[in-house]
Amino acid sequence: MGNGNSTQGLTSCSCFITLRYSVSAFSTLSRIGINHPKPLPFIGNVLLFKKGFWEGDRHLVKTYGPICGYYMGRRPMILLAEPEALKQVLQKDFGNFTNRMKLHLVQKPLSDSLLRLRDDDWKRVRSILTPSFSAAKMKEMCPLINQACDVLLENLQKFANSGESCDLQRCYSCFTMDIVASVAFGTQLNSQKDPDHPLVQNSKQFLELFTPFKPLTLLVLAFPSLVIPIAQRFPSKKQNQINQFFLKVIKGIIALRERQPPSE
Repeated sequence: MGNGNSTQGLTSCSCFITLRYSVSAFSTLSRIGINHPKPLPFIGNVLLFKKGFWEGDRHLVKTYGPICGYYMGRRPMILLAEPEALKQVLQKDFGNFTNRMKLHLVQKPLSDSLLRLRDDDWKRVRSILTPSFSAAKMKEMCPLINQACDVLLENLQKFANSGESCDLQRCYSCFTMDIVASVAFGTQLNSQKDPDHPLVQNSKQFLELFTPFKPLTLLVLAFPSLVIPIAQRFPSKKQNQINQFFLKVIKGIIALRERQPPSE
């Protein structure tokens, strides 16, 4: 009888602690006066983004105003859609908002990418990149961007003439990738006419690794301090394959550019 009572007591205590943990992080936004939807235990407001972040953000702004928030797992997030607030963050107080959100499960070399760099490393790389986006440099990019625009319009016209539906997200993803390839790397990818190009497919697979609805991602959102160290000890084979593909492609492009004269 005594053992039974002890077991019930431990079970009740464990359930209480677990429930308390599941909602313990969900008072942050309310304390600072940020409107937000009611979060679910453990996962917060992740389900808002089942149709994509764009639709989720639109719903939040429409329902809770241009300055609102939500919880991505246990992490509070603030969404700004008010011009003056954006100006405050991006210009006046930019020094307080230099770092991006940490992505704990990204492996090298992507862990050293612009999306992960912080503090002094980010400032160093930013100082290197900034001259590449001067007015003169941007003007030189225009012909390359216009070429990609012509291909995009040609593809959309084909769909319009045939009456077939098209996946606009896919069209614009390939359009963006063609611009990045030509402007940043000086190579013609032409993924708009070849959407099954290995670079396109690997980019798609890379983005799918971080969808918030994968079981591992949900566990990371719910129990970050427990799951992240375990996941880092057992790196993803799929992510490693994708990393190796991009390394090979980028090294090949760099080698090609080194062999070409600067005028090309």
